[in-house]
Amino acid sequence: MKRFEESLKEITPLNKHSIDLCVKILNSKMKPIGSLGKLEDILKQLSGIFENRLEKLHLRPCHIVAAADNGIVEEGISSCPKEYTSLVSKAMLSDLAAISIMCKNLDVDFKLADVGISEDLNIHSKNLYDFKNIKGTNNFHKKEAMTKEQVIETIENGIIMMEGLENKYDIFSNGEMGIGNTTTSSAVLYSLTKCSIETAVGRGGGLSDEKLCKKKKIIFESCIKYNTFQLNPLEILACVGGLDIAFLVGLYIGAAKCKKIMLVDGFISGIAALVACKLNPLIKNYILITHLSEEPGMNLIVEELGLKPFLFMNMRLGEGTGAVLAHPMIKSAVDIYKTMKTPNEIYEIFSK
Repeated sequence: MKRFEESLKEITPLNKHSIDLCVKILNSKMKPIGSLGKLEDILKQLSGIFENRLEKLHLRPCHIVAAADNGIVEEGISSCPKEYTSLVSKAMLSDLAAISIMCKNLDVDFKLADVGISEDLNIHSKNLYDFKNIKGTNNFHKKEAMTKEQVIETIENGIIMMEGLENKYDIFSNGEMGIGNTTTSSAVLYSLTKCSIETAVGRGGGLSDEKLCKKKKIIFESCIKYNTFQLNPLEILACVGGLDIAFLVGLYIGAAKCKKIMLVDGFISGIAALVACKLNPLIKNYILITHLSEEPGMNLIVEELGLKPFLFMNMRLGEGTGAVLAHPMIKSAVDIYKTMKTPNEIYEIFSK
């Protein structure tokens, strides 16, 4: 609890002087003012985070996937069997899953954190991090998913992971793996925003109409049962959340505390970002929404955060695939900032 509370207190606003200087430098380049659009917005945010250190960034990026099982799958609300959580996690660590293939192609370091997979992976990999406190959550339709203490411990593990990577990377992204986690995320979104059940709940991995109706019914009944609409974010996570969501909340807190940027894609990553920003609104300055997931609740999340995605790839795989696609854009933006010349410099170079 102490690490969690202290980390939230250590988060500071962006450096406005650095942002103003970045704007001045960008406007001096040989281009129309504002002509690089979103890339310029990204550079201003990076300048505010890194305080005029853009030239010294560790530009090799890192992508972290949090994997955990969810007891709610017992209710038959998933299109995939429970064992897919461990199977896909093993595939990721063996460069056989979409996210690890993309990371390899884009030169992004990949890490998988086991934060609550029911079975042990029994696979040796330098990219596997063990943060497992419990082997999956309870079926929240029957009892609370976990205790508040387990939520906080999992959040603190996310903070710990960020602290451990702080000196090696500056640009991070995240994703998740856990069968049933669109159900937990929908329940958290429904509770936090008091939106309609139709807005909060989507088909996840591709549910039939019948299973979609069942998913909505279970979420509605569970949230009414625990009266989650009157609870704080940590209590909501304990009642109907997931270990992967809690760990991602820790990553966001850790990123903001360590003054790093975290790229966001996907419904589960998005709901974790929303929870983190409810805990401390300053965290919003340290996240970048990259891709708009096809899951319907993502529209409400970006509206709540007041942030706009800039990639529209019609993807709904999860794993943070959309966020990884944005890493080369970040690198390009920083390279432009460092290398592009002013008109006077161009005249001088080519007038010799």
